[in-house]
Amino acid sequence: MFRVLAVLAAVAPAVLASVLPGESCGYFGYATPEPSALAVLVHSVSAWAARLLPVVLASAWLWLPRRFPVLGAAASGVVLLLGGVTFVVPYTSVCGTTRGVWVTVVTAAVATAACVLARRDAAPRPIPPAVAAAWTAVLALVCGRYVSYLLTRDDADAAGCFADLKGAWALWWMRLDDAEAYGLWVGVAALGCVLVTGWAARAAAVALLVPALYVPAATLLSGVSPGCSGLPALVVWPYVAAAAVGVLTGTRRAVS
Repeated sequence: MFRVLAVLAAVAPAVLASVLPGESCGYFGYATPEPSALAVLVHSVSAWAARLLPVVLASAWLWLPRRFPVLGAAASGVVLLLGGVTFVVPYTSVCGTTRGVWVTVVTAAVATAACVLARRDAAPRPIPPAVAAAWTAVLALVCGRYVSYLLTRDDADAAGCFADLKGAWALWWMRLDDAEAYGLWVGVAALGCVLVTGWAARAAAVALLVPALYVPAATLLSGVSPGCSGLPALVVWPYVAAAAVGVLTGTRRAVS
């Protein structure tokens, strides 16, 4: 199951970013150091490559499982190379100078090694096109939601409804919001894709209901006003649809 290890390694940066506390450098009323255009380009490309790696690995497994070791190693190697470039081009910001993103480099190296070792796995059975298409739909729904979320996160008019959560409810909401920004749920969907069927694949699909239903559930349990047209407006429906498709697909006979 080296393919699963490869995706787990690719998802690890999002998991760590979601769990570990973020860095806060405060507010400064004077001019602060800013990164160069080259640094912004290099670090942005490296970050996006790392975020999209689980999607590439999952797609390769679904549609070209016999070519997964080669394609996966190539994709992971590109992320590893881009991560290495961040050591050469430092990123200067108000928080100081960052030279190299170790998490990206280490996890990409593990993913590359796992893809190479995937040659030792038993020859995979062909994945039925209907199953591959279903999990591709799950991946597309989650990725579409992720892109939409990033584009509207800082736009109060386009972001939709917000519940007036307080205390621990609001704290967990903020943590889930950060996890979504880091691409955690894209990684969960990708993990379900490589598991394909069985209880683990279904569990990955069910996990997508956490970001989908947390806000309406917390609103109902805490007794606050939804602040918009009602609880259904707080549901993240693309995640609900992705979870439903994943659970139904995961009930099929396991693919080795």
